[in-house]
Amino acid sequence: MAVRISPSVKQLLCFLSGPIACVFIKDLPPMDGMAPQGMTCLAGCVWLMLWWLTDIFSMPVTSIMSIPIFGFLGVLTPAKVFSVLGDPSMMLIFGATIIVGLWKESNFIERYAYWCFNFPFVKGSSKRLLFVFIFGVGLMSAIAPNVPLAILFVSIAVMIGRACQLDKKSNLMRSLCVFSAIAPAVGGAATPIGGAPNMVVIALIATSLQYSITFWEWSALGIPLVLIALFVIFFISGFALPLKGKEANLPVPEEYLRKKLEDLGPITRYEHIAIFVMVFAFILWCFGPQLANLIGWKAGVKMLSAPVVAVFMGAMTFLIPLRKDEKSGKIIFSMNWEQALKHIGWGILVIQIGTLSFGNVLLMGGLDKWAANQIQVLAGDLSGAWVWFIFVVITGLASQVVTNLALAALLIPIMANLAIGYGFHPIAACLSVGFACNIATCFPFSSLTVAAAMVGGGEYVHSRDFLITGLITTISISIISFLLCYYLGPVLLPAWGA
Repeated sequence: MAVRISPSVKQLLCFLSGPIACVFIKDLPPMDGMAPQGMTCLAGCVWLMLWWLTDIFSMPVTSIMSIPIFGFLGVLTPAKVFSVLGDPSMMLIFGATIIVGLWKESNFIERYAYWCFNFPFVKGSSKRLLFVFIFGVGLMSAIAPNVPLAILFVSIAVMIGRACQLDKKSNLMRSLCVFSAIAPAVGGAATPIGGAPNMVVIALIATSLQYSITFWEWSALGIPLVLIALFVIFFISGFALPLKGKEANLPVPEEYLRKKLEDLGPITRYEHIAIFVMVFAFILWCFGPQLANLIGWKAGVKMLSAPVVAVFMGAMTFLIPLRKDEKSGKIIFSMNWEQALKHIGWGILVIQIGTLSFGNVLLMGGLDKWAANQIQVLAGDLSGAWVWFIFVVITGLASQVVTNLALAALLIPIMANLAIGYGFHPIAACLSVGFACNIATCFPFSSLTVAAAMVGGGEYVHSRDFLITGLITTISISIISFLLCYYLGPVLLPAWGA
């Protein structure tokens, strides 16, 4: 007879798994290639990874636990952990989430969603509606957090389905709900601010390779990747959830969609301010340092780096006048601190502390070099290109069951050492792994966008839809990530060591 374990006992076992594994590992002799404190570092990393994998606490809480865990083991002092708060990636997240918060406060994001549904290209075709929908949410996720976008778009899709009494088995509705999760997960790879793993990847590359990826360098590879990937997932939808027969014609009255957009009224001053702030920030993110060089402003090269621009433009939202209060006569500004508190990515910032500390401990113990050497031994006579390709595909598949932030912290240092060992471009290789970490699209426990769409999709979606479509998407985009970084990476990124 099978033994049933109560949830509380299971929770206790998961809790104990970390410290027990740590105690077992930390006093073992270091393996070949490790630093003298390598096993102690490995013990701490295993403890943290087990808690991440078993989800005994939420990801931010487990990340905070890195401070006492690494401090207790003596491998990373609390002061060293807290110094991560000054990392440029932290400042980019802080400022960018305030800017995105302005989009939410002004309600521009909802208007954008209905613009997508009312695009003239659609003209009554379900396939064209799906195409615009996928690209609409996918491209928006390049500059906006993907989870709120998934929630917004799946909510609008379900609202339309219910208002128009569409069949619960409608492949159109299933597609709209599924791609409310997949498109933003994929689109988040386009720019550094698009996905939570991106800033972790950038920070880990800086730690492992002593090279700071610029906003432009990431986007130069990320934007083409996302454009190709969005076309690919549109074609995947054609055979995973085909629109046949009556579904080929849009079952949603155009008047209904038009009315929803009209109900929002004309674009407000608040929305214009939100658009201006984001567009101006995006221009400076992409071209700021180049413009500073062009006019001979040497200090401007650093002043216009992506983190500084993010904080500056985020601060500007508190200074731009919106309107005058009728009662008090005081000026109301576009953003206040109470509003900002709702939108600043505190959870991501806390998670960043844990993942960057995890990466630092891996490097201190020489675990990245040891793991890279073991992979090279196992690979035997395989060429570097094949090792790179297999590593990226495995990363994509692993992202379905391991939290992508934890996965990035584990794999980026190993990829950096593999690249150096085999002689291929390490920055491009690490970026390909970073891109693959973004495509968690199969299960709700590994992807918040899937969780949001699965819950929000209600009667129109089933878990098997995400599993089949997500698996095909994962393999396809992992291959695209490798090919793009293998062929274009060395062209768009500086020569390694230059």
